[in-house]
Amino acid sequence: MHGITKRDKQQARHMGWHGLTEINADLDLKNNWLTQWDIQEVGLQTPDGIEVPFKILTGTDDNEIIGKPFAGTYTPVSNKQFLDMITEAISGVKGAVVESVGSVCNRGRVFVSISIKGMDKFKVGDREFMDYLNFGNGHDQTSAVWANASNICTVCDNTFSMNLNGEQEIKIKVKHSKDVAVRLENISEVIDAYAGTQAKFKAEFERLMNEPLKTYNARNLFAGWMIRSNSEEGKDLGPKTLTKVNRVTELFESGRGNTGSNRADAFSAVTDYYTHESTRNAGRNVQRQLFSSEYGLGRMAKTDFWNVIRNDDRVNAYVANGKKALALLN
Repeated sequence: MHGITKRDKQQARHMGWHGLTEINADLDLKNNWLTQWDIQEVGLQTPDGIEVPFKILTGTDDNEIIGKPFAGTYTPVSNKQFLDMITEAISGVKGAVVESVGSVCNRGRVFVSISIKGMDKFKVGDREFMDYLNFGNGHDQTSAVWANASNICTVCDNTFSMNLNGEQEIKIKVKHSKDVAVRLENISEVIDAYAGTQAKFKAEFERLMNEPLKTYNARNLFAGWMIRSNSEEGKDLGPKTLTKVNRVTELFESGRGNTGSNRADAFSAVTDYYTHESTRNAGRNVQRQLFSSEYGLGRMAKTDFWNVIRNDDRVNAYVANGKKALALLN
């Protein structure tokens, strides 16, 4: 799940969900796990000593294999190149702080997550949000070199994959082709787009704050949305789902920062529920709840509802479906 093997390490300023983080309050791009080793290319031969047109990567510190053989059309990107690229991308950016650095999958994947003071935490109304700049690279041919802006800090293989494969508005990927060194320069564009994307999210959330939503329609919306793919109880509202609907409705009215009056309150209610209470026993297993909220089903649910609440047609459809489902209980 976390992908941190004996040859891997994740360093950060705060402990990750997996409990394996090496805490480093002075973490930076010049002193971290990825500066303690690098990759080197080794030519391959047949058992008879005949050279073949393939190479493989090994670690400079232990000479152990990383990834799988590759042909001349593939160009590896070393840890030094990766870190130099990030250094260049954030040069001139005030308040950049390295939050997490590491490798996973037997050093097959490497990553860096950065926060920018003044932009890492921001408020819309009474609600607080967090953002990170994430960078990743694959030594094992499972990943391009990439950069994105998201609210997921990379701390493991799962979060690496979510940042790599997610549908973030700001993301840049560079394949390991012959001109990779030249195209790595494009990574800096993610910094230029970062502030604009955050401003766009703020504007969208403020729009939702001005979209009225009555409590009874919010309850209908939650019910319709929760039975959209309810495999346990079919398309009807069973006891488990009804309990969830009622709890999220309570959060809509009285959750932190909520007034029970608009679509932003609905999104915050769903976010609060899937962040703190969605796993078994109302989220009492903190590690399980944290994983679900930030990297698992809870994360997927929050992302889906964000897309729903901004779409009038989907909101109206779920309200209608939820109203019918709730009426069957009377």
